Amino acid sequence: MPLAIWIDSLILSSIYILMAAGLVLVFSIMGILNFAHGQFYMLGAYVLFCLFKLAGLNFFISLVLATAAVGFLGVLLERFVIRPVGQPIQVIVITIALISVFQGGTTLIFGAAPKSVPPAFPGTFTIGNTVVSNERIAVVIIAMLLIAALYTFIQKTKTGLALRASAQQPLVAGMFGIRAGRVSSLAMGMGCGLAALAGGIMAPIFYIDPFMGEQPLVMAMLTIVIGGMGSLGGAVVGGLILGITGSIVAYYIGFWAQLLALCLVVVLLLFRPQGLFGFSEK
Repeated sequence: MPLAIWIDSLILSSIYILMAAGLVLVFSIMGILNFAHGQFYMLGAYVLFCLFKLAGLNFFISLVLATAAVGFLGVLLERFVIRPVGQPIQVIVITIALISVFQGGTTLIFGAAPKSVPPAFPGTFTIGNTVVSNERIAVVIIAMLLIAALYTFIQKTKTGLALRASAQQPLVAGMFGIRAGRVSSLAMGMGCGLAALAGGIMAPIFYIDPFMGEQPLVMAMLTIVIGGMGSLGGAVVGGLILGITGSIVAYYIGFWAQLLALCLVVVLLLFRPQGLFGFSEK
């Protein structure tokens, strides 16, 4: 199998992992599934498009600013929209409504036609008989570094400890002075920021449009189902499974790749409903 297929599989895995990690953070802390998560992925790509292509800023500066801007939007939504509502069912309805808001707003501003972002790393790299664009190799490296940085942040810092404590034992965390409101805002901001990161680093590879977040959201949800709800490690493993198997299947039998992913999830749920790294409630 060509090396380029393996590179593509790692790119897809990176999208799924970053998206799923954001979903896991929000679900673990706030107990909700953010159905507008794919739109934050889309917003990250469009903010990077404005900063990198239109304003001419450096790619990495544009990526950081896009992540920060979308993450801050997530914090504002948590503080002024989600928190006042409070009830999980109503919050889920709000996140579903936000899909139309963000898609409609982006379409009004930029139009529905796909747009391209210029490559941040032009040129190609030759390995044996395979020619791979520098852009794709750079995306894989950047994404893996981001995933490693996220894991280190969650496991090794005081803020990460507060997030893990709030996810596992919220009442005990509150007794030790960890404020639930701040943790929820941080989780929402980080979750939206991770989605924006995924959209930003993928923007130079794929065309961007207001509806680009739909498929990554579905695949991210399948990722956390495979890995286990609330497990960051499971999100990494689930993303690798879907990305690698999806690329290999797409290479050999084309459009059947998504059907295989769905079948994989169904079979897993039959034998292990809590996912690979989830815990049974029994």
